[in-house]
Amino acid sequence: MPLDRLIERILHDARERAERIISEAQMHRMEMISDANRAAEERHTRQINVARNAAEVEKKQRVTMAVLDARKVILVEKQALIQEVFDRVLKAFVELPEEKYVGLLVDMLTAAAGEKNGELVLSPGDRERVGERIVSMANAILEESGKRGRVALSKKTRDIVGGFILHMDGIEINNSLDTLIGSRRFELEPQVVEILFGGSAKGSRF
Repeated sequence: MPLDRLIERILHDARERAERIISEAQMHRMEMISDANRAAEERHTRQINVARNAAEVEKKQRVTMAVLDARKVILVEKQALIQEVFDRVLKAFVELPEEKYVGLLVDMLTAAAGEKNGELVLSPGDRERVGERIVSMANAILEESGKRGRVALSKKTRDIVGGFILHMDGIEINNSLDTLIGSRRFELEPQVVEILFGGSAKGSRF
């Protein structure tokens, strides 16, 4: 076989092989690109789903926190309203007309004194304003009723909001108005809640 024809044959075979190799390489390249695109799409989809799920979880958490915060705000407001009611009750007693206020304290004092002597302690303002009258009226009522107890006005005063403190036989009876109202609060609060919010007595503590 002449050299030229041999070279031509070899080159022809080489071109055919090169074309096959290139063709196969291109096909493999396309498959790799397709696989990469598919993997990327799947990864993207997974990421979107993860992000969507994460966003939904966060949304639920934020809603839950908002509900809890709202309940806290409502609770604080309700408690403030209840406290305001009891503050107004105390203020109403303290701001009674003088005659009614004196009469109230005299009734309380004669009920507490009874057969024993006692020392009456008032707030500074009440001692100066009505102290002597309360003691005089209370002793007169105790004497008329035949009871042996008598009350003396103490030189000491106490920082109380209305009412009095009675020292008797080494015992201190705290009949200050704020203490008396505070002692009745647990009993009265369910009724206050019912009136204010329409809740049951069972729900008075929220």
